[in-house]
Amino acid sequence: MSKQTKKITKKTKPRRSVKAIVGLLLLKIVIVVTAITVVFGIYLDQQIKERIDGNVWELPAAIYGQIIELEPDDHRNQNEIIAILNSVQYRQVLVATRPGEFVVNNNSIEIYRRPFYFPDMEEPALRVQITFNQNRIARLINVDTGRNFGVLRIDPKLITMIHSPNNEQRLFVPLKDFPDSLVQTLIATEDKRFYDHDGVSFYSIFRAIYTNLTTGRTVQGGSTLTQQLVKNLFLTNERSYIRKIREAYMAIILDFRYSKQRILELYLNEVYLGQDTDQEIHGFPLASLYYFGRPVNELTLDQQALLVGMVKGASVYNPWTRPERVLERRNVVLKLIQEQNIIDQELYGMLKQRPLAVLPKGGVISPQPAFIQLVKRSLREQLGDQANYLSGMKIFTTFDPIAQNAAENAVVNEMVRLRTAIKKDDLQTAVTVVDRTTGEVRAIIGSAEPNYAGFNRALYARRPIGSLAKPPTYLTALSQPERYQLNAWLDDKPLTVKIDSRTVWQPKNFDKQYRNQVMLVDALAKSLNVPSVNLGMSVGLDATAKTLLALGVPKNEIKAVPSRFLGTLELTPLEAAQMYQVIGNGGKKSPLTVLRYVVSDKGDLIYQNYPNAQQAVSAQGAYLTTFAMQKVAEYGTARVLNSRYSASSLAAKTGTTNDLRDSWVVGIDGNNVTVIWVGLDDHKPMQLTGSSGALKLYQSYLARNEPKALIQRQPANISMIDIDSSGHWQCSGLGVRTLPAWTADKKLLCAGFNQVPRDSEPENNAPNWLKEMFGF
Repeated sequence: MSKQTKKITKKTKPRRSVKAIVGLLLLKIVIVVTAITVVFGIYLDQQIKERIDGNVWELPAAIYGQIIELEPDDHRNQNEIIAILNSVQYRQVLVATRPGEFVVNNNSIEIYRRPFYFPDMEEPALRVQITFNQNRIARLINVDTGRNFGVLRIDPKLITMIHSPNNEQRLFVPLKDFPDSLVQTLIATEDKRFYDHDGVSFYSIFRAIYTNLTTGRTVQGGSTLTQQLVKNLFLTNERSYIRKIREAYMAIILDFRYSKQRILELYLNEVYLGQDTDQEIHGFPLASLYYFGRPVNELTLDQQALLVGMVKGASVYNPWTRPERVLERRNVVLKLIQEQNIIDQELYGMLKQRPLAVLPKGGVISPQPAFIQLVKRSLREQLGDQANYLSGMKIFTTFDPIAQNAAENAVVNEMVRLRTAIKKDDLQTAVTVVDRTTGEVRAIIGSAEPNYAGFNRALYARRPIGSLAKPPTYLTALSQPERYQLNAWLDDKPLTVKIDSRTVWQPKNFDKQYRNQVMLVDALAKSLNVPSVNLGMSVGLDATAKTLLALGVPKNEIKAVPSRFLGTLELTPLEAAQMYQVIGNGGKKSPLTVLRYVVSDKGDLIYQNYPNAQQAVSAQGAYLTTFAMQKVAEYGTARVLNSRYSASSLAAKTGTTNDLRDSWVVGIDGNNVTVIWVGLDDHKPMQLTGSSGALKLYQSYLARNEPKALIQRQPANISMIDIDSSGHWQCSGLGVRTLPAWTADKKLLCAGFNQVPRDSEPENNAPNWLKEMFGF
């Protein structure tokens, strides 16, 4: 019997075809790629949401100038209102048809006031007629309703922006405030199918590829506005396929998640449109102000076309450096919108003939470094640590563009002349202009080069003030009427003052002459040194120190030395301005301020300055001192002012320090106190007195900013009384001069009280009424 053997066979899997293997592999790849794409899309979507739904930009803080408030009966004439409107870039036209325009008529001005978000509320655009009567505002009338306004606010000038962490300057404007014509021009030029595609236009991509291949070079791009926005917000300028793929993917996501209107709003505020020094200009609203000085909704069609043309390459099409190329590009854009029937052939022909009319760099928005330094210092003082986080805030200041512009032009023109005259190319200056009554800082210049961002001499250059130190001494004396009035006689003879056992001081007048005796008012008017020292020694170092403290002089700068009476006192121009603000304001001290309001990015008011004037020194003494300073401008060391400004009754004081190292002037008109210093940083002599140096700048400033008449409000117990040639009071009205005097009874004063002899006690010589008034 034979054994049967069984063959055991293994079941084997059927062999797959190559096609099946490849198909399976591709499926896996597709699954993996899809998964990666989905995950990556989720990641990108999260990035987009975090940015767009959060703070899209770290917006800089916008710094505005003063808000002008007009009221009936204001002492403002037609020319002043025109100057104000010009300073904030309103346009004078024959018929005002849109915001930002005004019309001048015989005795009125019609303004189409712009809409503006003021610190307390948003005010719409409106048409107002201002009528005038004898250099006053008579009425403010709403043109549309015929109703009278009690107050009209004019939108302030945007000075500059600060605290942008990435040096990007941007002024956000919602889409509704952009003109439709600008949006249409942008879409017609950059992305005609914007409303049809889903973030990426394959038609545009293929068209660009074809055009570039046929020309042999890159002449056209295929990016949509959405892709450009993605690149600007999320990506770098790296040229790679991976970056382009990511850009396209994010554009699709962005288009899916947000409306076309939101994408347009972001793009219009984001697009790069040039550079100002190290600051990037982003968005049409800010570019509109930089290049044309107008809000974006006031641009003409040709101006809109210019900015849209810059989108292609702001460095290539820069109107400040390449105007011919920009003009050609602008006209290309105009032709495009004509071909798409946005404008007709006739309008196109007219617009293409217009010049660019671009403002010079810094023409409207300029850094104002000296002023902004003070703003930053004040923000730190008022807001503390919050001053480090100013993103998106609106800061309303006291800046007066008319005063600043006048001061800048005066410095630029006059410093050239002075440097040439004394052969000192490094001659420097500082200018401070403050409001006489409120203490608000109107203008500051810290250098002979007004836009120099370095050392700010107005804030930090502490220099001897020379004869600017004299009026506080006279104020101290005139606040003691039982001893001194304007007609008091002061000795003007050779003088020796013993400082200590081994040191004596012998002050001399600038002209080296002596007059034996001189009336107090004339001693100040002519800035005589010897009588001023005699007066200071008489009233005492302690009394004058108290006056200086009351005027705002830092305590540590007040040294108990007689030379202080002639100006060894060292102050900055800003500190000197505070001192004279008090004197020129009837003795009321208003602390100097540069801030009015600070508004958060949410629109909340987080700081407001409240007026805080306090009586710091005698009102009568301040009145008499200011009157004497008016005589400085009338016949004293600043008498050159009287030839042109006699009707303004300016008060002034010049100052010169030893060896002609410092030249000073302070001028006071009805509105402002102006302090100017001229000198060398190394303290070397520069051969200029107060009259031949700083006073020349003040004259140049006034020629560009006409002063208001200084009309002092006469305080109680002050009367105007005649004096004879000997300085005695006269009641007959036949005196040779008329001076104000501190007295409760003119007749008693004229009956015999003139001044107390220097070697007598006041209680033995004063009339009874004076003893009762002052309690001695």
